[in-house]
Amino acid sequence: MRRTFSYWASRAWRVHSELIQGWIAAASSEPRKLQQARSYLYDLKLEDAIEEVEDATDLVYFMHRVSYPAGSHLETKVGQFLSRLSEQLTRENLLEIVKRLNEQPNSGPLWSRVVFEQPWFSGRVEELLEGLTLEEHVTFCAVVWRSLLPMLQSHSSQHATRGAAVAVSQQLALLTAQRIERSNDCQAVCLCAQLGVPLQGESLAVLRELILSLTRGGNLSPEQMITVAEGILAHHSTDAEWLDALQVAICGKPLGSVSASQAIAILRAVTSARSGHLSKMFEDLLLRVLPDMSPEDMLGCCRSLTVMPNAAPCLRKELQRLLCSKTSLGKGASDRYDDALLLQLRGMSLIAPSEATKLLLRFVDQLKGTEKISSPSMTQILLRCMRDLQLFPPELVSHCKNSFLQNTPSTFTQEDIAYLLYAAARAGEAVDGIFFNELLNRFAATRKFDRRKHKAYHGNLLSIPTVTMVLESFNVAKGGRLSVESKVYAVLRDAIEQQQQQQRPEGIKMEDAMHILKLLVHLGVDDRGLTTLLLTRLSKAIGSMTPIHVRTLCEVLVALKSRDVLMFRALLSHLSQISPDHESITSTALTARKLKFVPYFEQSVLVEHVTSIEGWSLSDIVLVACTCSEKQRKAFLALPGAEVLSQARPEELSTLDLFLLLSISNEDREKTAAMAATLRSRPPIAAGDLEVEDVWRAFVNVADDKEALAAVCRSGAATLQTADENTLMRFLEAASNVPELPNVFFRVVGRTVLRLANNMTVENALRWLELYVGHQIRDDSVGKALLSKVRTRSHNAASLVDKTLRKASTMYGKTYNTQGKLRKNKEKVEWRYFHQD
Repeated sequence: MRRTFSYWASRAWRVHSELIQGWIAAASSEPRKLQQARSYLYDLKLEDAIEEVEDATDLVYFMHRVSYPAGSHLETKVGQFLSRLSEQLTRENLLEIVKRLNEQPNSGPLWSRVVFEQPWFSGRVEELLEGLTLEEHVTFCAVVWRSLLPMLQSHSSQHATRGAAVAVSQQLALLTAQRIERSNDCQAVCLCAQLGVPLQGESLAVLRELILSLTRGGNLSPEQMITVAEGILAHHSTDAEWLDALQVAICGKPLGSVSASQAIAILRAVTSARSGHLSKMFEDLLLRVLPDMSPEDMLGCCRSLTVMPNAAPCLRKELQRLLCSKTSLGKGASDRYDDALLLQLRGMSLIAPSEATKLLLRFVDQLKGTEKISSPSMTQILLRCMRDLQLFPPELVSHCKNSFLQNTPSTFTQEDIAYLLYAAARAGEAVDGIFFNELLNRFAATRKFDRRKHKAYHGNLLSIPTVTMVLESFNVAKGGRLSVESKVYAVLRDAIEQQQQQQRPEGIKMEDAMHILKLLVHLGVDDRGLTTLLLTRLSKAIGSMTPIHVRTLCEVLVALKSRDVLMFRALLSHLSQISPDHESITSTALTARKLKFVPYFEQSVLVEHVTSIEGWSLSDIVLVACTCSEKQRKAFLALPGAEVLSQARPEELSTLDLFLLLSISNEDREKTAAMAATLRSRPPIAAGDLEVEDVWRAFVNVADDKEALAAVCRSGAATLQTADENTLMRFLEAASNVPELPNVFFRVVGRTVLRLANNMTVENALRWLELYVGHQIRDDSVGKALLSKVRTRSHNAASLVDKTLRKASTMYGKTYNTQGKLRKNKEKVEWRYFHQD
């Protein structure tokens, strides 16, 4: 926990401050300490506890740390206290608030209510900001804007709260724009990019216009342009207009004043933005500086172009020509050429794969005659080339393995190990082998070395493509799926969480989340934290899903057995708004059946959007029809194209389609008999492929045909045996109207009756007993269970002497003695008097 500036605090507050700090520190091991701190703050007499502005800012910080309720009386009192002492607020106090907000970004709404939205703040803010340097001014405003951003973007926030946040943001934006204009210092543009100022917000429109104007106007030097580009890249900004302004600015510089590395820096920022656009003018500039590019710059250019495959065709063609102009690796080449040639190979692998493949194989031939171990940098390049070209020569993979094993763990980053994992897996490395386990151990432990190398804290350096590559390596590794490696999956989960936070508000790409989920499903990974994180991302993107995305999501939900009702209903609602195609409808219908969400599918009236089923397969038609309500089914089967059902030949249908068709068809007795005969010749259907409702519907549909009824019971036996008591009674109602039931019905349903007999109501047990006795079914286990239930679980059952019970006791060999109605014995109370002599 961060130590507060208690040496600024007054003597009265210092005691409280140290006590609360102690509870917050102890809460990491004992969470109840936070409740103790909240109770202490609730009972705090504010007028006696705080005396200075510093005391109040300390208190606000603590209120957020202990999750004190928003809108409390304490919050109001602190706001009033700061209002009374507003004239004493200084430059140092503002900088202290900035530090607090940087440490706890989620505390923005609290600081806004207590300080920024107060009338005194809008009156004094101009004076206070003038006491700051330009850098401090922009830093303060950037922190405030980022902390208010959730309220500005949220449509669920209270109107008054959102309005106050907008007013504060607008005032700060206006003051900042005026300060920048007066100072005429373009360094402020760099600061806005480096600090991630959300210029796309409506409340910052004035500042945004100024920043774009300064960028386009050529006021920035090439070095400042690079700073802006790197800032945009670091904050994952998608501000296409600002990127366009950068392209205009750098193209307006005189010839010779822009270096190749500066142009590549801006290219990298443009291609990293999802909405970036590469202008023809900027492409021409890149062509002019291309001859002066170093191997590193060329590689950077190739990497950027792979992100935008259709951009800059002339630049791409010229790069290919230039890289392919040197296609030989001389055997007598000195070491000083190795790095340059390998960088050339790396660039070619990205934009000229066929030529790069030839060059890589020639490099492998050169390695055969030497035992020299490659340098770490050479190994890193070779691993990436193999991945890009999907070519993994065993000799080259073995060479990289040796380089990895003979260097210290800190030499290779976590990403390097991910590439080696993939190469080893593609080369046939066993998933349970010694080398693969060594790689996994280093992969899980390499983060600390990455942090040391970068001399800063990095929550995780893995990108989403690297996470995907690690999972793909497990997928293709020899020996099947990876054994349980919780540490590895914890690293991957951490990487995805970090990417989610960095790429706000959208988070990681929807396609990436789906692809990772499909890999996890294929691997059989049982990591709820990992799958939940990805499903949460997808649930937020449902409104932008195409029918293809919907089908993929349905497959994933079924594979994960994820019964997220809210997500499925949101998916159905989205489909109803976009006029779904028939594949989307069938995939959601199948998902509804597999996840037991059929009632939600019916409520969505999704099927009512269908106007024709011409061109649909019979499997899709019967699947959707069996997922609808009865009314929806009738309308659906009356649409053009439904005639394919009557034209179907039973022997050509799958067993499942045949059963479902039998459950919804209204064919004549001859056609029904033909379908039943075909069904009888097929093996029974697995329990998970049918719904109990399907079996009941088929049972009712063929009830007048004993042979067809037997075929339905036999084929749907596994599903029928999963029925609950209510559903079982529906079968009894239908069976009661059938004059002659096949014996197979009692064999199948008997197991379910026996399973439920102990918990069945007496009335239901008696009705089943009557059915068994009426049809002379001598199943002793079922009969005795039902008879015991009827006799023992009701006070009145013993007095029910009728033919059914007598006959049942005779049939199942269970003695039945009539008893009179049970009466409670009343004890007589005797009064005894004791006389004392």
